[in-house]
Amino acid sequence: MRVAVVDIGTNSTRLLVADVVDGTVATELARESIVTRLGQGVDATWRLADEAMDRVFDVLAKYREHIDQLGVERHVAVLTSAVRDSANGEEFRATVKERFDLDARVLEGTEEAALTFLGATSERA
Repeated sequence: MRVAVVDIGTNSTRLLVADVVDGTVATELARESIVTRLGQGVDATWRLADEAMDRVFDVLAKYREHIDQLGVERHVAVLTSAVRDSANGEEFRATVKERFDLDARVLEGTEEAALTFLGATSERA
């Protein structure tokens, strides 16, 4: 099955598209990472800044085109601490889901930590 994962983090927005067989990446088709600084100012205001969200939306438009061109069957966007900790994070998540047709999900802190560890210690890191 061809899958895409978009990781919308505090500092960067990443895309991985791969063919997955029996839960394992068989072939990596695309990997991108663009600095978007979504978390800019969140510590001071507890809100995602409009200009930061717009930077992410611009990247997501590019990623969505790539996902469509590659014929992805299943796609998800995971959102991390900047979204989880901001007052307007749910609004941002809903916009990502609606505007880019991505199953957008905010990770809990423990999930984010576990996935970060797995990513850092995997052979493909």
